[in-house]
Amino acid sequence: MTEQPENSKQEMARRIWMFISAFGIVFAFLSWFHEALLAGDSILWKGPLALILGLALYWIFVDRV
Repeated sequence: MTEQPENSKQEMARRIWMFISAFGIVFAFLSWFHEALLAGDSILWKGPLALILGLALYWIFVDRV
């Protein structure tokens, strides 16, 4: 019966890692977009936008699987 908490901890760690990865992917894309000089001044919202889009990416691809 001691395996249940261990599996729960591993699952939580996996979910956190996947969310951080999704955030990183979106942030890297937005950084590339900014370096390509396509974004202008709208890139000031890069962090919050990456957080929102990363959450959506996580929800679509990870949480539903």
